[in-house]
Amino acid sequence: MKTELIIGLLETIKADAALITDPANMRYLTGFTGEGYVLLTSEGAQIVTDSRYTIAAKKECPGCKVTQWDKIGIYKPAMLLSQNPKIKKIGFEDTYMRVSAYKTWEKKLRDAKLVPIKDNATRLRRVKSEEEIETIAEAEAIGDRAFARLMIDLGVDVDKLGSIGKEVSKYHIPTYIKATESTEKQIAAKLEFYMKDEGAEGLSFETIAASGLNGAMPHAVPQDKLLEKGELLTLDFGCVYNGYCSDMTRTVAVGKVSDELQKIYNIVKKAQETALEKIHAGITGAEADKLARDVIEKAGYGDHFGHSLGHSVGLEIHESPGFSRKEKSVIESGMVISVEPGIYVEGVGGVRIEDLVAVTDTGVRNLAGSVKELIIID
Repeated sequence: MKTELIIGLLETIKADAALITDPANMRYLTGFTGEGYVLLTSEGAQIVTDSRYTIAAKKECPGCKVTQWDKIGIYKPAMLLSQNPKIKKIGFEDTYMRVSAYKTWEKKLRDAKLVPIKDNATRLRRVKSEEEIETIAEAEAIGDRAFARLMIDLGVDVDKLGSIGKEVSKYHIPTYIKATESTEKQIAAKLEFYMKDEGAEGLSFETIAASGLNGAMPHAVPQDKLLEKGELLTLDFGCVYNGYCSDMTRTVAVGKVSDELQKIYNIVKKAQETALEKIHAGITGAEADKLARDVIEKAGYGDHFGHSLGHSVGLEIHESPGFSRKEKSVIESGMVISVEPGIYVEGVGGVRIEDLVAVTDTGVRNLAGSVKELIIID
């Protein structure tokens, strides 16, 4: 339980208590990973859950009161709190709670006033501790190893996969597959299997495997389409390790690709390298975004880079702040943010290269280790 943060949150929102229903915030503040809600007061935290999670909650949340609501009703613990004459205002997560849920809570907690806390609880998660960064780094490393194993299966020479390829080759027994006899769905499934085999507890998001013309869609859904020679294949994947997410994208070639696709790849790679060299704590998210966007715009592909340069990652795959044209927030040391420029040309294909970085006062620590020279699957 993060007692100091809880007290600070209550002071910030000017409330006597807080009702936390966002699972990520519940976990961050108390360690609770189950279903239910958390009540915060200056005296500590109360986990309200059912019989499926009570034993786990007692183990996960030392110092927290655990209440099983099965027999007394899910709302009763919060109602009892609201009836305490010292509790006049209870903060609620208006950026997370549905309107229908709010109306129910408002009726149940009529003895106290519900006040919106906006994103104040979520903002506590923006800057990561060293322990959090190391956990995210391990999640990213799982993705690195899974990607290398997939590339080996596709016949890529280990020497072209850098130190990670050499590492996994010591224990990975290849199940060789031919790229042009594999579908996007099959490639995505194999990559997901390897992430779990490497220690992931789940996926950060549905894996993207987009080949050929499908690569022009940044969030393409894997199809039954076979990979073809002369195409690029974009793989966007991530996993969850000890509750924290990873995110990585690599674009590879199936055989020799056209000069235009090679050119696009080189531009995206240069854009990412430029951003990685110049991002540091103290700049705004908009300034970071501009570092990569300027490279792409000067190359004549500005209209083909529609999304932002990156987003924060932690207990959730999309957190804030991000690197975007509209992000005015100052980037702080300890934030973990993706750097993922891309170019997407309808009727041609697309390229995206993405790493997760931990921002420092002087630059960034890149948490990804997979090579970024264009890998060609023969």
